[in-house]
Amino acid sequence: MDKTVCELFAGVGGFRVGLNDVKINNDKLEESSTWDFVFANQWEPATTTQPAFDCYEKRFGNSVAHSNEDIAKAINKVPKHNLLVGGFPCQDYSVARSLSKEKGIEGKKGILWWEINKILKNNRPPFVLLENVDRLLKSPSTQRGRDFAIMLKS
Repeated sequence: MDKTVCELFAGVGGFRVGLNDVKINNDKLEESSTWDFVFANQWEPATTTQPAFDCYEKRFGNSVAHSNEDIAKAINKVPKHNLLVGGFPCQDYSVARSLSKEKGIEGKKGILWWEINKILKNNRPPFVLLENVDRLLKSPSTQRGRDFAIMLKS
């Protein structure tokens, strides 16, 4: 099986750094390339500048496989892959937000789960690795665990 990866909400490339044992040697990036990153998406809608995406491109080069657009618009660009990874936004689950203002899977960032779900259904990768805050497991506070159960069932 090819080791192909789709990296969503890529930030500065944390999953890629970890999976490919990236090191910096004499100011040069060395990547083992154990995994072939066939697609990476990073886009922050609230800003006009994209520093995380810019950092990703500086680290790993400018490639058509690096997308800097709303994930909902990029879904059809995602090629087949065997591993989907992503650290999707946590603001709607985080303790940084009070329980009375939590939105969970229905929040502005929480709904991004459904974009991940569409990619999973379109591509059916055998492996998925997602990162988020532990409060996701208890969201929403009025129905503990509902959001995580919805994610697992979908």
